[in-house]
Amino acid sequence: MDFKFDLLISSLPVLLKGAWVTLQMSVLGIVFGTLCGLILAIFLLSRKKILVIPTRVFINLIRGIPFIIQILIVYYSFSSFGFEIPAFASGVLAMSLNTAAFQAEIIRAGIESIPKGQNEAATALGISKLQSMTRIIIPQVFVKILPSITNELITLLKNSSLVSVIAVVDLTRVGQQIVSTTYSPAEIYLAVALLYLLMNLTISQGSKLLERKTAIYR
Repeated sequence: MDFKFDLLISSLPVLLKGAWVTLQMSVLGIVFGTLCGLILAIFLLSRKKILVIPTRVFINLIRGIPFIIQILIVYYSFSSFGFEIPAFASGVLAMSLNTAAFQAEIIRAGIESIPKGQNEAATALGISKLQSMTRIIIPQVFVKILPSITNELITLLKNSSLVSVIAVVDLTRVGQQIVSTTYSPAEIYLAVALLYLLMNLTISQGSKLLERKTAIYR
């Protein structure tokens, strides 16, 4: 059977629209997930049981439950209480919660790697704890954890293909729709795979560029 290059070319615009949805979900997921991960990391570092124990329970639950099940729980749990949330928003929420659990440990380790003397010096100079955290600690932590965050974003982008189970029209879903009408899975899924690869390579190169730009904080 001949490889249908013409089918690839004609399907590319629709596949690119799906890839854009995938990229949007992944970026939103990593942004919200990083913010939530930072809060969870602060809870872990607080040493207060009322904050640490629920945070640990949440992290262990997320790590122990398959991501596809997490998506289904988020999507259907709200509707069972009478709240209808669009599939796209449900996907972003599930991705954010998932990556937040993993990023919490990454950020916690990053913060703990900063010498405590820096906080002590900031206090001696009259700098508040909030200013010390936002202006001194966080920029250094960001540079230290950037490779790990990049890997998490790549993993999240690949895992985003699972949101197709709740009918989000992402890259994987678009590929499935095209295959159902053209009966040419080899060509379409190859194109889908190449688009995922291209997005991940772009993220990797962008991360390397950002690492060079922020090298001053090392």
